[in-house]
Amino acid sequence: MAPVQSARPEKNKRLKTILSFAADLESQLPTAAASKTSGTLSEEITKQISSFPSKFGALAAPKCEEADRIGTTIWNLCTRLRRDVETDNPKDVSIILLLARVFSFLLLDGAYDGGRNAPGNLARLMKIGIKAGKSCIERKEGNLAQIVLERVAGYIKPDPGVTPGDKEACERLVPEYYVLRTALAWHRDQLELAEHMFQLSTSSIQSFDSNTAEGLADVLYEMGKDLLQKQQYQLAVKWLDRSYEVLNGQELDRLSIDASELRTSIMQSLIKALLCLKDLESVERARSLVNLLENVFGDKLIVLLLKLEILSVPSMEAFDSSQYSDILQRMTRSMPISDVNFKLFMFHVRKLNEKSPNLACKALDDLLNLRMLKEEREEYVERLLITRLWITISQKECPEAIVSLHELFSLIMASVKKPISSAAAHGAHTLLWKRIESSYTSGHFEMAEKWCKLATHQIFETSGEHNMARISRKLLLCAMARKDVGVAREIFSSMSKGAQNEAMTRFLMYKIALRCGESELAAECLQFISSATTKDPTLLYACCLDAQQSGNKHQTIAALQLVLEKYGYSAPSAIHLPSLLRTTIQLIVSLLEDSRNSAASDNMEVSVEKLCRAFEGAVSSLRKALGHDTIWDVRELDWFSKNSYNLVIKNISTWSPRHSLRILTCCIAFIDHYPKGISDQISDDHCLRKMFCEFSATTALLALARGEDNLEVQLQDYLDLRKHVDSFDCLLQDKNGLLGEEAEEDLLRKLSILIVFDFEAACHLKAWDDLPEILIKADCCKSQRMYELMADCILCSQAPTQVIVSVLKRIVNAAWGLDTMDVQKLAKYMRCLFQVAMLDNMEVAEQLLDQAHEQAKEAAETDQPYPKEELEWIATRSFNYAVDLYCAGDEDGCRNWAAKALNIAHYCSDEGALERLLQSKLVVLKLDS
Repeated sequence: MAPVQSARPEKNKRLKTILSFAADLESQLPTAAASKTSGTLSEEITKQISSFPSKFGALAAPKCEEADRIGTTIWNLCTRLRRDVETDNPKDVSIILLLARVFSFLLLDGAYDGGRNAPGNLARLMKIGIKAGKSCIERKEGNLAQIVLERVAGYIKPDPGVTPGDKEACERLVPEYYVLRTALAWHRDQLELAEHMFQLSTSSIQSFDSNTAEGLADVLYEMGKDLLQKQQYQLAVKWLDRSYEVLNGQELDRLSIDASELRTSIMQSLIKALLCLKDLESVERARSLVNLLENVFGDKLIVLLLKLEILSVPSMEAFDSSQYSDILQRMTRSMPISDVNFKLFMFHVRKLNEKSPNLACKALDDLLNLRMLKEEREEYVERLLITRLWITISQKECPEAIVSLHELFSLIMASVKKPISSAAAHGAHTLLWKRIESSYTSGHFEMAEKWCKLATHQIFETSGEHNMARISRKLLLCAMARKDVGVAREIFSSMSKGAQNEAMTRFLMYKIALRCGESELAAECLQFISSATTKDPTLLYACCLDAQQSGNKHQTIAALQLVLEKYGYSAPSAIHLPSLLRTTIQLIVSLLEDSRNSAASDNMEVSVEKLCRAFEGAVSSLRKALGHDTIWDVRELDWFSKNSYNLVIKNISTWSPRHSLRILTCCIAFIDHYPKGISDQISDDHCLRKMFCEFSATTALLALARGEDNLEVQLQDYLDLRKHVDSFDCLLQDKNGLLGEEAEEDLLRKLSILIVFDFEAACHLKAWDDLPEILIKADCCKSQRMYELMADCILCSQAPTQVIVSVLKRIVNAAWGLDTMDVQKLAKYMRCLFQVAMLDNMEVAEQLLDQAHEQAKEAAETDQPYPKEELEWIATRSFNYAVDLYCAGDEDGCRNWAAKALNIAHYCSDEGALERLLQSKLVVLKLDS
């Protein structure tokens, strides 16, 4: 008996602890429920729940009244606090209210078991348990629900001494209990247990009230819907059937308003599950259910969609396109217009198109005429038009289809009174162009003309001049194919001025002019082609060939002369290429001067492009000529290197960076190809010229890389940038001490700029291993601004944390050693460095504390003391970490970090306030000495 005697005091002590905690919970609950950070209290309640005794015992009877009172108070308090939360979603309610409810129920349960079993208490307790269990299930807290419902299970068969009133009230609650057990089993994927609980719930169906029935039907519906989503169709049908039967077993006038909507949802899911089974019996049953819905709701959208699904089920019978179309017509008349409904309609139109394109077109025309145009729903008109056009074009060639489309376009234009948007016009033209090309390549030129004319309908006015010009050129080709020159002239005359002057249009008119013998028109077209084809001489060659085939010698000669003018980039061996290129470059420079004077920026861009290609052609020829050709002597290299250099200097502010870069690259190539043995003075001049080119090229590449959207191009620009920086650095090292002091200082300034650019490029290329080498190069520059820019760059990069810490630490250390150091800025970088280190490497962070202490100590002796705000931040942050270590039980670590924090706080210019504050807080921790 001794163990029993010793156990009783333990139980009494446990009960006192529970009641004490309950009293504290009652006072803390309102604040905790309003706060979003009630984790500690939540954990304490969870521990109390998990260790709550199954029974208080007979000796605890004197305390049961207090337990009942506190449990009731906490339950009512939770109810009031829940009402204050304006949400219907259980997940938006603080978890602490749910935990408190479960705890209060356990208190009430224990009180009842220990003696608070007065009449009425059992039914009240069972109601509370069911409410708590339901709340747990709604919140998806299965373990809590299990704890609650296990206690409620003890009330299912009450003791013989329970009053008849309590017994009757409990019996009415039993079905609701089994509903919750069914739901809990489902949430835990325990379908066998759910089946068992469902059978128990139906065994007491005579006790069901309408609310319980709806609750069970809703649970079964959710189970069936979940199984349907998991494609377990047989099980889905089983549970949805049960849901349907439970709800149908109730008298309609006793059900709530939501029951009708639930019944419809059940039937909808059941129909879908039956259709997924794909057997004849299931399909027939689904059809009968749809007919039931149709009798109730008529042409409601959900009914019509289900009828379409039934028609879409594969069967031995042929697809009933006519009936499918009839349902779409009913949808057209009855469905509310919305994005969702429109997409559904279009989906089914596309399905109908697979079987009957004509009926699909009719469905679209009806929707357009009966609803969209009458209701002025312009946002859907374009989509209907594009789909209608797509369906028609996908069919076989048919002249009536073109007439039908033309009438439809005119109808839309008359109703909307404006052309469709440019995006829609481009889409329509894309579809039409496929049909035009198909007809033309098949030799059906008349049909191609009809499709082209349809594409020029006024509804497509926004498609742009380029698209319209392309259509007109296809009309010209059709006229030429039919040898109808008169029609071709009419088409050309009807085109806009811009379309007439496009190179391809002029080429077609050139062919027509040759056939008509109109020399002036042919010469005019040839000049247009020559000015337009600045990059590709293909059309000029085609003109030559066409002129030759037509037998027109004058036009052939004129075309050949123009081709020869284009020969600057790959002249025949009989032509001295450097001379031809020099002449070409001089002419282009003259054009550039004219463009600048006339402010014609477009012409200037074209001319600069020609200039780049001319210099690049020279470089290409120079590289090919190495070792076996003497046409590229020193005089030619002098001319090309100096002129490319002078052009860049003169125009670098007005040319695009890409053009400047190309010329600079060519200038570097010319300098690199000078023969060995030239004088030192000339070599020095070449070196300085090349260094300027490398510097300017780096600057241009940086501007290009920063503004580039294409990642691959951007990374290549950064890679090329680094090569130019390396070249500049090598040249500077080779000439170290050989140039004048002023020149060397200027070059060092340039190098400091390039090092920052190189650092940025390395960060973008993620070449983290190269950063230390770049920092070594930076030592000779002694530039505070350079280190600031590199620090900002590494902080904004995607570098790994340890790289950021390592690099930033080196930057701060290097900058601290400069005579021109800015303590304010370096302190901010030190804070960033410390903050990053705290996230990744506490050992480094601890070293940084010592470094910050030394820096603060050094700065205190200068006219730039360490910023107060930065010292306060580092000291406070490190002291907080010391407190964290204390809470984690690491007193040695706590002492170490607290001491370092106090050392830093000592140099804070606040008359020792922060140091005293931290010391007082350290005393409170009562560390063992």
